[in-house]
Amino acid sequence: MNSHDHKKNSPDVKNPRGSFLGDKLLGESTTENNASPLSSASWEADVEQTLQLGEQLVGFIGGVVDLARVEALLAIRTFPKLIMLWLLMMPVMLLTWCAFSVLMAWAVFAASGQIGLGMLTFFLQQVLLLLVCRWLFVKYRTRMTLPCTRLQIDNFVRSMQDGFNSRDKTKE
Repeated sequence: MNSHDHKKNSPDVKNPRGSFLGDKLLGESTTENNASPLSSASWEADVEQTLQLGEQLVGFIGGVVDLARVEALLAIRTFPKLIMLWLLMMPVMLLTWCAFSVLMAWAVFAASGQIGLGMLTFFLQQVLLLLVCRWLFVKYRTRMTLPCTRLQIDNFVRSMQDGFNSRDKTKE
């Protein structure tokens, strides 16, 4: 192997993507065509930027698909928990209503004693349990809306708009 082949195949030398693209399209012989080096460099930079944008787009699409798949699996696995929580909330709501009814009935009797304080404690425990169940219900329902995937797509669209806007401003 001669030194020219070694330089050509060396990992230290950065070759353009494909010899045809590098030799013919990118205009390595711009001096032969009497084209200005500035326009050729600009065109070469535009091609390179377009290739990088394409690679970033492919990477982004792959990432969003993976994120959507994982979030969909999380939503599917959360659904039985949501159903079980709803089934648990039904008796809690009934117990809360019963406790409230007992509290109201006992309050009339409690005017003469301290037993109503015990019933109030029972009622407040049921209300606290109901609030915790409601908090878990909202948390599980939020997971099912794929919030991270939507945020990722919104951020990408915003960055693309910012990129196009800044590129238009620099060209002016």
